[in-house]
Amino acid sequence: MRKGNLLISNYTLINDLEFNRSVIYLTKDNDEGSIGFVINKKSSYKICDLDKEFSDIKAPIYFGGPVGVDTIHFIHRENKMLSSSEKVSNEIYWGKDFDKLISLIRKKKIDIGNIKFFMGYSGWEHKQLESEISENSWLVQNKFSSDDIFKCKKDFWKKILLNLGDKYKLWANSPENPNYN
Repeated sequence: MRKGNLLISNYTLINDLEFNRSVIYLTKDNDEGSIGFVINKKSSYKICDLDKEFSDIKAPIYFGGPVGVDTIHFIHRENKMLSSSEKVSNEIYWGKDFDKLISLIRKKKIDIGNIKFFMGYSGWEHKQLESEISENSWLVQNKFSSDDIFKCKKDFWKKILLNLGDKYKLWANSPENPNYN
């Protein structure tokens, strides 16, 4: 594993409400553990819903994962302005300075389309994710663009599976709840 990869939930996670049909962008993977954000599950909240202070920021918030759901995180493609961020890949950074980001958005110095906000995150202890991958809970994908991350929709999971070949076609086209079949 390495940060910057996508984790695609496999059929073994069908009964897992948090991760069924999830695509996670992995932002950290080291001896301490792994952290990522579910990029294809938009919540019903926007930044403006957090506090009156942010009433002018209409950006959507995605469900990042079941850990720390009382925290807000963001990834972005704007490192020239947000240099305190942690580099994840050549084009994507994990933001650290929320206040500066909000200020830059208000000054229209940053394109909101280059930012993705998350409520909570997905986390694993050291070797836990490796174990889940070996159990086929996750498929690992490293061929994607930064646009795939910032512009993906709920059906991104299906799109990735269909691109992985015929082996995943049946699963990709199955109903979200197989009991409805």
